[in-house]
Amino acid sequence: THTHSVARVTPILALRAACGDARPCQLRPLQLFLAWNGVLVLVYEGFPDSLAGIKGRLAPRYGRENFGSQWPKTTLAATSDTAPELALPELERLRTLCVAHSAGLPSEPVPVKGVEVVEYKWRSLEAEGAPQRAAIPLPGGGGANGGSSGSSVGEEERERVRSVLSEWDDTAAYLPLANKVGSRISSYRHASPAGATLVTFLATSGGDQWASVLRQLRAFRESVDGAFPGRFAWLAEESLHCTLRALDTPASPDYDP
Repeated sequence: THTHSVARVTPILALRAACGDARPCQLRPLQLFLAWNGVLVLVYEGFPDSLAGIKGRLAPRYGRENFGSQWPKTTLAATSDTAPELALPELERLRTLCVAHSAGLPSEPVPVKGVEVVEYKWRSLEAEGAPQRAAIPLPGGGGANGGSSGSSVGEEERERVRSVLSEWDDTAAYLPLANKVGSRISSYRHASPAGATLVTFLATSGGDQWASVLRQLRAFRESVDGAFPGRFAWLAEESLHCTLRALDTPASPDYDP
C-alpha cells in the first residue's frame, strides 16, 4: 500500500539544498534505442554538469544508484505483456528504424529549468498512477530557455552513454538482452512497485524545443507500430521524463545526516 507522503520518504529540504546552486541546463537528444528488456528509449548525450552535480550530492544520502539512471534517457514504450520474443531480423529492423528516426531529431537541446520529487504507484509516472509531485526550480542563472550554464557534458558522461549504445552494434549478441522479460509494460503500470524518484518532466520545462522532439517521436511511434503492430505499449506524452535517480535506495553506511 502506498501511504507515505513525498515529505516523509524524501526530505524535501535536503533535496532543495542539493539542488540549491544548480543552474538551468539543457539535455541534448542523441539516439533512439531499444534498451534491455525490450524498452524503447530516447537517449541523451550525457547528464550535463548541473544535473550530474545534483546526482553527486545526493549519492551519499541515497546510496548506490540504479544502473538505469546512470545514463540519461526518456522511456517511451515498453514491450506488451503478451508479445513474443523478438527474432534477430526483427531486432535488426527495429535498430534500422531507431537509426533513421534519430537522424531526424532536432539539433536544438531541450531546456531543463527544474526538477521534481515524485512519489509514485506506477513507475511510468503516468497520471493513472496518481504521482505526487513537488517541484524544485533551478534558479541559478541561465537565460529564458534554460541557458548554457551548467549544460556542458563531461567526457565520463559521454563515454557512459557511448558504452550503452555500443551494446547493440552486434545485434546477435544483443538479442538475448533485448528479450529479457524484466520490464514489460505491466511493470511500469499496475504491477509496478511504489517508490520515489527525482526527475525532470520534459513537458514542464522543455518548451518549444521539446515540442519539436515530440513531433519526431510521434513519427517514430507511427513507424514502429506499423512495422510491429501491438508489440509496444507507449507511455503517455505528459508523463515523459528523464530520471536523475531513485530516492528510496538505502543510504551509504558512512552517511552522516
